[in-house]
Amino acid sequence: MTLNQHLAITGVAAAALLPFWSNAEVAIFCTGSVLIDVDHYLCYIQRTKRYSVSGMFRYFEELRKIEHDIPYYGLCLFHTFDFFFLVAILAYLYPIFIPFLSGLLFHFGVDLFDLFRKKIPFIRAYFLVEHIIRRRQKGYPFF
Repeated sequence: MTLNQHLAITGVAAAALLPFWSNAEVAIFCTGSVLIDVDHYLCYIQRTKRYSVSGMFRYFEELRKIEHDIPYYGLCLFHTFDFFFLVAILAYLYPIFIPFLSGLLFHFGVDLFDLFRKKIPFIRAYFLVEHIIRRRQKGYPFF
């Protein structure tokens, strides 16, 4: 999904949460829902050795055009269950992380729905070990 689509859907979810959560909790939810995509920028840097934010958006726009031809997109570290588990531990220890985890999981759910709609649900690894196995099967190093 595009950044604008995620921002719009997160805005609708935030409006729906306002009667139940404080403004601060809704802001933390939105932060989690948007910052999860930082891993796309890290992936862009790793693949291209460039640091341009606008270049990253162009890169992923081009990738979106051929995503049905790609058997495996790669690792989006913040979109893995391993990362969610770590944040869940933080949320258990520090309840302020509950809205952040909720934002992450909301974003992930929207992404998953979109990937199933496009019929490419396995283009990503959902676990770090899965990524390592997929990379090694192709003869690549871990990352």
